[in-house]
Amino acid sequence: MGNDQKGIRVKRRDFIKATTFASMAAVLPAASLASQNTMIGSKPSPVGTRRDLLFTSDDPNKFGKLMESIRSMKEFDFQVTPIKVDYQKLEESAAEIRKHDADILVINLPGAGITSARIAQHIDNLDIPVIVIPTSHELIMLDADVVASLRNKGINAMLANSESDVLELVKILAAPRILEGKKARIYGRPFDSSSVPAPQLNADYIYKHTGVRLEYRPISDLKPLLETVDETKAREEMQRWKKGAMEIVEPTDDSLLKSSRMYVLLRSIMEKDGLSGISIDCLSFSFDPEPMLPLPCLGYTRLRDEGFAAACEADVCMLLSSMFLQEISRKPSFFFNVSEVDSQNSHTILRHCVAPVRLLGADAEPLPYRLRDYHGFGRDVVPEVQFPVGLEVTIGGFSKDLKDFVAWPGRIQPGIHDMETPSFANVPDNAPARMKNMRRFCSNRAEVKINNVDRFLQSIAGIHQVFVAGSYTKAIYEATARMNVRVTTPPNMTAPEA
Repeated sequence: MGNDQKGIRVKRRDFIKATTFASMAAVLPAASLASQNTMIGSKPSPVGTRRDLLFTSDDPNKFGKLMESIRSMKEFDFQVTPIKVDYQKLEESAAEIRKHDADILVINLPGAGITSARIAQHIDNLDIPVIVIPTSHELIMLDADVVASLRNKGINAMLANSESDVLELVKILAAPRILEGKKARIYGRPFDSSSVPAPQLNADYIYKHTGVRLEYRPISDLKPLLETVDETKAREEMQRWKKGAMEIVEPTDDSLLKSSRMYVLLRSIMEKDGLSGISIDCLSFSFDPEPMLPLPCLGYTRLRDEGFAAACEADVCMLLSSMFLQEISRKPSFFFNVSEVDSQNSHTILRHCVAPVRLLGADAEPLPYRLRDYHGFGRDVVPEVQFPVGLEVTIGGFSKDLKDFVAWPGRIQPGIHDMETPSFANVPDNAPARMKNMRRFCSNRAEVKINNVDRFLQSIAGIHQVFVAGSYTKAIYEATARMNVRVTTPPNMTAPEA
């Protein structure tokens, strides 16, 4: 996937593509998980470069040149099979389509004489992408309705506006899903995060919609493993953090060493088990007087800087969102709470305790940072980074059912430093030290200018979202199209001026 660092000036072709993909945002009826599992997902790509494409029409000969153009595409070895379809005998035609077990289906409909409902009814439970190409580009009503009806069944259906559109869509749909085959693990109760439970999901549903194999393990599995961490490696990691910090505010060497041990453990798990993403239900123990583990905040920072997705609080949807945006951008993500939306100034305030030091990428200079304790608790370690003012960012996140992706451009603004704000006012002298010292806000704060601020307010994906440095509009549209995911964006995907 390409990266559009300077934004996109939308031309006619880009507009056609963007509106084709964005039109997938038709609202589906609410459904339980049981009924959701009957919806058709996006079929994984076969191994290798061969792709079988079925081209159906009542007169396939008139598309001979288009089919030859598909066969000559260099990215994949396209095997194109034309089938003449009698649209008055849809049951027989549908059986013929299923018999071929294709990877992509291209349909050319007759100009009249058939209803969209009948076509969608017979092409049911089809687990491959469908491209509909109109016979007349001046009269696309039937074709558009067929596409909408197929999408309502969960089929990844798209409407081509020209033969060149067909070629572009075929190329996108032939590619593997961007997260295909990646593995992730969450330590905690399955789909029951302390802060972001996801009872509407399960592992099969996640794979069907994203290509990610997700597994759960008990948090208690980590405790004995932590005791086996190489002390030398942990001390080397501690010294690396100390050497790079502008200032160490509260953390002691003991806290730094414990957090460094946690990183060494998590990194070894990622490598040993071939994981691309990891999360822990940290809020299940972070407020305990004697937590079972050091908080993973510092370790998460390093993991993100090294190219892994490390999501806070066992948030399934944002773990997948982090993996998605990091794969597209090849940069670490900032995982945050949308703390505030300022409609008057068109700003949003984004906060969290874990922020990447190498937000700008592995080859760029790391961001300046200070080392802090966790929320004034006097233990654990988090980095407080200085976000670069004027930086263009892409905010994003999957919806709770993984069928939508919210993408929003923004630009980092100068902000206030309010992270020392106490959680409680007028604390009695005899109150516990934690109550006296607890800080209200997380250690990282990014103030971001955005367009269409009120629409953004109504589009927030959940308690958390993610951003990465740069603009990736085209790559997001293409990747979500392949995944059968609808995109919610502002009308203009260019970030506001500084």
